[in-house]
Amino acid sequence: MLTTFKWNHYFETGLPDVDAQHRHLVGLLNQLGNEVDSSTPEHIDQTLTALADYTVYHFGCEERLMEQYGVAAEHQEVHRHAHQRFVAQVNNWLATRHEAGQLSLSQLVAYLANWLIFHILGDDQSLGRQITAIRRGETPAAAFAADRASEDPRTDILLDSLRRLYGGLLERNERLLHAYDDLKREHADLEHARDELAALNATLEQRVVERTDQLRAANERLREEQDRLIVSERAAAVGQLAAGFAHEINTPVGIAVGTVSQFQETVATIRRLLGAEEVREEELVAQLDLLDEATGMAMGNLRRAAGLVQAFKRSSIDQISEQAKTFRLRNVIEDDLLTLRGPIKQAGADIVVECPADLEIEGIPGLYDQLITNLTLNALQHGLAAGGPNGRIRIAASVDNDRLKLELADNGRGMTPDEAAHVFQPFFTTNRSKGGTGLGLYICHDIATHRLGGSIECETGPGKGTKFRIEVPIGPIVRAADSR
Repeated sequence: MLTTFKWNHYFETGLPDVDAQHRHLVGLLNQLGNEVDSSTPEHIDQTLTALADYTVYHFGCEERLMEQYGVAAEHQEVHRHAHQRFVAQVNNWLATRHEAGQLSLSQLVAYLANWLIFHILGDDQSLGRQITAIRRGETPAAAFAADRASEDPRTDILLDSLRRLYGGLLERNERLLHAYDDLKREHADLEHARDELAALNATLEQRVVERTDQLRAANERLREEQDRLIVSERAAAVGQLAAGFAHEINTPVGIAVGTVSQFQETVATIRRLLGAEEVREEELVAQLDLLDEATGMAMGNLRRAAGLVQAFKRSSIDQISEQAKTFRLRNVIEDDLLTLRGPIKQAGADIVVECPADLEIEGIPGLYDQLITNLTLNALQHGLAAGGPNGRIRIAASVDNDRLKLELADNGRGMTPDEAAHVFQPFFTTNRSKGGTGLGLYICHDIATHRLGGSIECETGPGKGTKFRIEVPIGPIVRAADSR
């Protein structure tokens, strides 16, 4: 059973009713995650409705608590704004629930989980501390000021940066979706115009020359639109990597943030012990052990987050850069697999890489990055889409007579002869109902044959998996252990 959000005491606010509501929300969210993972659409709409309704009820309870205790207006304004923005964002996603390609339920579940983590650790725990102080007799203004003063500014900066990063990614994805829809409409119009020209040429011989010129112009515009769609597809691929990166990094950062909160509690306990007239050594040692354990947990998760950031930075820069340089192909492959860890984990696939660690190439790393990313995503989304415990993808690279040989093979469902015959054609896809564009393998063919001057072949069959073979000339500029 998949657990989207694992509740623990780090998320408690000190307000029993609010904590109970949070746990109920987490339960609904985990239920939705399992339904999405097991592909049970008959239950998804019901759970989505229940989650949305209970969220509105929960927000109302929090806002009534703020009014009841007269919480500082500054906090109320920020807290209410967070509620309103969240409701607007979710409503926007739900409005496109049944439009093919417009909403990824797995992305929605990830967004809900990550937003809830940051909201609880930030606004809700702040509210809990202020209400606790007000109950002790402090004024709302004093409680607000004390809470602000007790917060680590570095934690605030980190949380704010992550909120802005995630918000920016959502806005960017929305813009890409709108732009892609516009391009599809323009492409459909151009296709319609080309069909009309072809019909006129068949029936009106006296206008052959005129219509041929018009058709040539229309085809040129169509090629330009295809080029624009390819650019959009590449940008969307980077956006997909960014969304996966945001989802992956939230777990270690969330744990680190929770651990920092534990730091503060432990330090406060140590200060209390040291301020007492007598201090028992075992109590002090126990608190120091807790502090040491929390430090190790925080450092481990922050190192994991830093590694993800570096891999995403290298991969995203390579995908949009056209600058040639010397690079190690193994590093490009490993960076791509790290940024694709979310889809790989979701598919339950095992990845095998067979590439010399010191194989170096002089060229544009973004082209190889795009090849590996597109072929891996194709294997995950098509070949291994049905899931299963034995899904496997093999990526192999070697050098033979100044030619680089790159293979990517999966043991998935394979393709029919008809599908294989059209696999490199633009806009051909067997996954259009799920948002497939039919451009991923077309881009791979364009890169392998035109940009790199090589070849790409597909070997497949129903139930036999799919293997892509790429060969490109590299000359004497490749250096590997067997040629030095």
